[in-house]
Amino acid sequence: MSGLIALALVIYIVPIAALDTKLRDIRIAAMQPPVDPSADIVVIALDEATLAGLAYRSPIDRGLLANIIEALEAKGARAIAVDVIIDQPTEQDKDDRLRAVIANAKVPLRFSFSSSTRIVTEEQLAYLSDFVPPAARMEAGLLTDPYDGMVRRINPGGQLRNGKRVFTDLEPEGFVPTMARLSGAKSSPRIPLEIAWRARPDVESQPFPTYSATYLPFLPDTLIAGKTVLVGAVLSMTDRHLTPLSIIDDGDQGLMPGVMLQAHGISQVLEGRKPPVVPLTWQLAFTLLFALLGAGISLWRKGIVFNVAVAAVAVAAYWVGAIVGYGQGLPMLPLVAPTLALALAMWMMDLLIGRGERQQREFIQRTFSRYVSPAVVDELVRDPSTASVSGKRREASFIFTDVAGFTTLSEKLDPEALSDVLNAYLDGACKIILDYQGTIDKFIGDAIMAVFNAPITQADHAERAVKCALDLDTYAELFRTDCVARGIPFGITRIGVHRGEAIIGNFGSQSRMDFTALGDTVNTAARTEGVNKYFGTRVCCTQPIVEACPNQSFRPIGQIVLKGKLTATCLYVPIAADEDQVLLDAYGEAYRMLDTESAGATERFEQLAIQFKDDPLVRFHCERIAAGHASTTVVMDDK
Repeated sequence: MSGLIALALVIYIVPIAALDTKLRDIRIAAMQPPVDPSADIVVIALDEATLAGLAYRSPIDRGLLANIIEALEAKGARAIAVDVIIDQPTEQDKDDRLRAVIANAKVPLRFSFSSSTRIVTEEQLAYLSDFVPPAARMEAGLLTDPYDGMVRRINPGGQLRNGKRVFTDLEPEGFVPTMARLSGAKSSPRIPLEIAWRARPDVESQPFPTYSATYLPFLPDTLIAGKTVLVGAVLSMTDRHLTPLSIIDDGDQGLMPGVMLQAHGISQVLEGRKPPVVPLTWQLAFTLLFALLGAGISLWRKGIVFNVAVAAVAVAAYWVGAIVGYGQGLPMLPLVAPTLALALAMWMMDLLIGRGERQQREFIQRTFSRYVSPAVVDELVRDPSTASVSGKRREASFIFTDVAGFTTLSEKLDPEALSDVLNAYLDGACKIILDYQGTIDKFIGDAIMAVFNAPITQADHAERAVKCALDLDTYAELFRTDCVARGIPFGITRIGVHRGEAIIGNFGSQSRMDFTALGDTVNTAARTEGVNKYFGTRVCCTQPIVEACPNQSFRPIGQIVLKGKLTATCLYVPIAADEDQVLLDAYGEAYRMLDTESAGATERFEQLAIQFKDDPLVRFHCERIAAGHASTTVVMDDK
């Protein structure tokens, strides 16, 4: 039942159908594999370079059009389509010449035509009908989606009467079917057909060879001979139409010239490409499969949190597989209907089974509340207005921690033992953070996010964060050593520290809110923790932290370009009180030589590798030098 309901919602409920369409658009725009430019279709562009040499921009110079048609005939074009509506007179001699060229055309020649009052007035229609003979007409109108205004379907032209497509002088066959038929297609669409967009060969090239009309006289005949040639405007403000490709491209692909839209449709018909939509039977099969999955998850009776988590993972994996798989040649699998079916099935099963398991969520909420910093409570008591939903932009220091290999550990321990180890570890870590008056923002499994300088102001928040990180490192190493001695392979704790502005405050509804921080600074802090694994370090600090801690010593790691960033930032390791001063001095000298590309830097690090073979930063730079990267600049390929 839930599967059928979900499929019906996608088909008949407009907002849901629009969402399903948007998800298809995303895959079409972002995941289509590149293909070579069309070998059948050429576009002659009436562009800015073309108009710059004319006495007036509009209407298009009839003499120019006559010259283009004659040149294309001479070069051996298979068929010619002119996507220009001749709806008003210009210079008499040029008009007469274009009439003559149309009458004496030696190859199939068609002009855009429309009787729609949205495009032409009655006076313009009269002139257009007189100028373009019925045999040379094709419907130029495009079919736009009434929901978002995008062009997604081919216009077959004419009118559907008694189940049959009928064409008249004022309602001719559509642009695409006309030119496809003249180009040798075995059949042409008689119903509105979804466009199967032709992918570009690369980000710089068009899917169809496109040449400015200015250079047409100089083009080799081989570029035109035997091709279907479309002539139309490729201007920034004229005849542009929104397409699904606008999701990732706001240029010629997203806001596409009409002539290019028609080229996509003609190419599709000539090559026999089908719209990227699976049959309804496939959609029903996937939808019913996910309905069964939703029912099965609920039957485990593990509680709503577990159910939602498993469902989210299943849906996320399916979505990723469907989206990435489309780029690898798989059919465009449905997304919205299976997801709705799974959710509906779980909801229906929950109504049947009962709500007892939801007490687990309340227990988790009560447990997490123990780790909220008392500073947050004090601030709310002192000033209740801070409980508003809105946040404020302020500078803060952030700590992110994560235990290496925790997933592997969780697979080796039984749930009760894992819970005991994790709770003991988090208890000790949280105590240290609260001792420095940090606010524990959230737990993400074994990871902790902590904030300093919020909600209460702390002038020394950066120094607090660094000292807290060093104490966390000492605690985590002692905890790890104790676990290993007891046969529990607890991993090292990696810590990242960063300072910057973020939006901090209470976010949520009036009934439930969380005190948290949002913004790029938070993302950078998280990535700073993650890069420890590449350097072999346990604590990593950013340049803004170092600048705010004049009384703390640091060892430079390098100029690091984090994934997703364009500029480098210098990362450092804070120096604890018991560090080997000989190592610090020797490393500092070698790093300065490497940073300034001084002679002997390689040899100096090789000496350090012998003397301090267990130092992670010495080992890191030696490995980079051995790989040919004798530099302190490091570009990260991963987060």
